[in-house]
Amino acid sequence: MYLNSKLSALALSTSLALTSAWAQEAPPAEDSGLEVIMVSAQKRSQSVKEVPISITAIPAQKLIDNNLSTAEQLSSSIANFSVGQTGQGFAINMRGLGSGSNQGFEQTVGTYVDGIYRGRAQLMRSSFLDVERIEVLRGPQSTLFGKNTTAGALNILTAKPTDDLRGYLHGAYELDNGYSLEGAVGNALTDNLQGRVALKLINEDGFLHNSLMGRDEVARNSLLGRVSLAWQPADDVDVLLRYQFDREDSDGVRNAQPVAEPIYLNGGAQLPDYFGDPRQYVLDDVTQKGLRELGEDEGTDYQADHLTLDVQWQLGELSLTSVTGWQRYDLALTSDGDDSPVPLVYRQYNDEEYRQLSQELRLTSDWQGAFNFIAGAYYQETELDFAEAYRIYPLNALGPRDYQNDSDTWALFSQLDFSFSDHWQATLGLRYSQEDKQASRTLTLVELSTGEILAEQDIVNVPDMLQAMGLPAQLPPEIYLGILASELQLEQHAVSGERTEKAFSPALNIKYKFGGGMLYGAVSTGTKAGGFDARANVARDWEFEDESVLAYELGAKLTLDDGSADLNLALFNMEFEDLQTSTFDGTAGFFVENGGKSTSRGVELDGRWQFADNWRLSGNLAWLDFSWDEFKGAKCFYSLMYTPDNVEADGQSCDMSGKTGAFAPKWSGSLDLDYLMEIGDGLELKVNLQSQFKSMHYTNYDLNPFTAQSGYGKLNLRVALADYANGWSVAVLGKNLTDKNTINYSTDMSFGPVGMYSVYTEQGRSVTLQFGYQF
Repeated sequence: MYLNSKLSALALSTSLALTSAWAQEAPPAEDSGLEVIMVSAQKRSQSVKEVPISITAIPAQKLIDNNLSTAEQLSSSIANFSVGQTGQGFAINMRGLGSGSNQGFEQTVGTYVDGIYRGRAQLMRSSFLDVERIEVLRGPQSTLFGKNTTAGALNILTAKPTDDLRGYLHGAYELDNGYSLEGAVGNALTDNLQGRVALKLINEDGFLHNSLMGRDEVARNSLLGRVSLAWQPADDVDVLLRYQFDREDSDGVRNAQPVAEPIYLNGGAQLPDYFGDPRQYVLDDVTQKGLRELGEDEGTDYQADHLTLDVQWQLGELSLTSVTGWQRYDLALTSDGDDSPVPLVYRQYNDEEYRQLSQELRLTSDWQGAFNFIAGAYYQETELDFAEAYRIYPLNALGPRDYQNDSDTWALFSQLDFSFSDHWQATLGLRYSQEDKQASRTLTLVELSTGEILAEQDIVNVPDMLQAMGLPAQLPPEIYLGILASELQLEQHAVSGERTEKAFSPALNIKYKFGGGMLYGAVSTGTKAGGFDARANVARDWEFEDESVLAYELGAKLTLDDGSADLNLALFNMEFEDLQTSTFDGTAGFFVENGGKSTSRGVELDGRWQFADNWRLSGNLAWLDFSWDEFKGAKCFYSLMYTPDNVEADGQSCDMSGKTGAFAPKWSGSLDLDYLMEIGDGLELKVNLQSQFKSMHYTNYDLNPFTAQSGYGKLNLRVALADYANGWSVAVLGKNLTDKNTINYSTDMSFGPVGMYSVYTEQGRSVTLQFGYQF
């Protein structure tokens, strides 16, 4: 386990500043003024103090109070966790580890909703609906959650039907940006049948103004609904059926804008004339995308359905659980590939169809003796069809791409718990899995102006862009296509393949309990499946290998100040091999490569402190040290202001060994100060002041210094008045009060000049009016 004097000093100093996992509403513990935080991170209902994992738990009320409806919004206040939109969907990073987005692979951080795996990047579009609790689990979660959780897992649990009439209605109106409404109601339908219905409506205008289209973006309209039925056909059988639908359409796709390096702004370099005034390419709240005269109009149409059947049989001191899941999504999307006002690249269509069926059987013991276990089996099958076409105006070309990927996965797993004494317990986790994949990809190059396939033409008219590089006005198709492949990494091709992977993932955890808490030490392993690249533009970039991790963690769960405070501390060291990364090739597209070896190490804390009757301090904090130990052949960054210092002998690629990674700030976290005061019969005033912070970090995988986000802190303030006797509340929520302008992702501009970028921005200052009613 990596541990040096700097890290030891950090652990000592930060242990004095309590930072928190937000509390789930639950009865107070007998020996504490703090409510008990219950989680299901180990497939059992347990207090967070009993779970030997670095974990942050967020209850439903916290999501509502802070107007958080997506994982991207949630991640801003969670240490060592980030979710950001990219050109191909969403990318999740934990402890500096993430894969980017590519239709050919799952995420390094697995997402689970009511026990069902959601590994596709596009499924992150779904908003939170009637959530009971969210658990952010850091580190490999291979035993009980499975493959593709090498960096961690996001575990989302939704509300269940109740025996008595309960419900709520919550609304939020954000000034100049739209509104949302969410409500749910549940009750007993018969003596052994309960139901619950939840609906959510989102109507947002967006916070970037698109000056070309004359509208605000991303303007999103979403409708989500869920029906849940709980049935008890016998005293020892519980059945829970859930169906959810998600519908979303939008004007605009992503919060991206074109940005130029200052050298263009001060006259040190000249932009091509068709870009216009370089002074418009600065980071602000205005973007310029979509050319109506060319039929360009960014937008999405997304539909998803989720069906979950959970059956539990109580067999004395054993319980048998069956979890069946079916889900699908259909996405139709168009987007400006260069995010600029000039005709460079436009995605004419992007169609995805995804289907998934999964089945898990799990046997769990609840014996009173020294030994307990969880054992089970898992099966999953998926189908993905992906088709897109990019207009590449400078090449007078259209590039239709088709990709199909089918996979079957099965696994056997067990977790064995043994108590040596009242104080010592060991847990052994074992999982064996096999995954079979088959995939195909075709990329065809078509002349944009005529619609003719280039390879079938007698002679190709060379576009002006390539004539300016010295090519003749016409070339035979085989020569022209060869130039595109060698110089621009754009190749007409058809590839297919099959692969089978087998993985064994053991884990060992030892914990020591004492009166004031628990200490634990863990060693765990994990793998993420290899597969076939959906995005690459040349045939050689097709198959990529699996990634693996060996992780060590030391932690403590402490109760302090006579029960008025708790502190959770974790020190970790994660060693990755062949980390999968999605990288922009610098011209026309993305490709997947395995990143050699990397190490992620650091310290994480969360805690809370009721330091006075009406005052509470809570939050979470992380210090992170991520580095590539070995990564040759990576893409170099291109800039007019900076020169990479790690170019390899071939003059084309860079050696990332010894460098940090993208989305890996040294410091991250948030701190909450809450004040609660009774001001009358049943009336309460609640004030929450929150600080969110991250230190400097790169937002581009090639570590371009220009696209680094400098360190920042953001302030949020919420003032609420609630009548708990009658169930209503009103509040004002201000976010990013100092109006920080920050970015969370960036990439080189497709077919743009060096020093031009597509930059994805985060929202500036916002003010939201909220109301709620519970019964």
